[in-house]
Amino acid sequence: MDWVLAEAKARGATDLYLTVYTDNHRARRFYQKYGFVEVGPYAFMVGEQADEDLIMRKSL
Repeated sequence: MDWVLAEAKARGATDLYLTVYTDNHRARRFYQKYGFVEVGPYAFMVGEQADEDLIMRKSL
């Protein structure tokens, strides 16, 4: 994650966005540890079913 954040900054990014499955609490804690915050829900389609993901953002 440190490499990703440094590389994004070096390339001029001002924000990073990602999605994570709502019930993946371990991953959500990991991203929060690096400063990502929840932006809102996202319907991630798995075949015909929509799983609820969260969009997370980190300002660089």
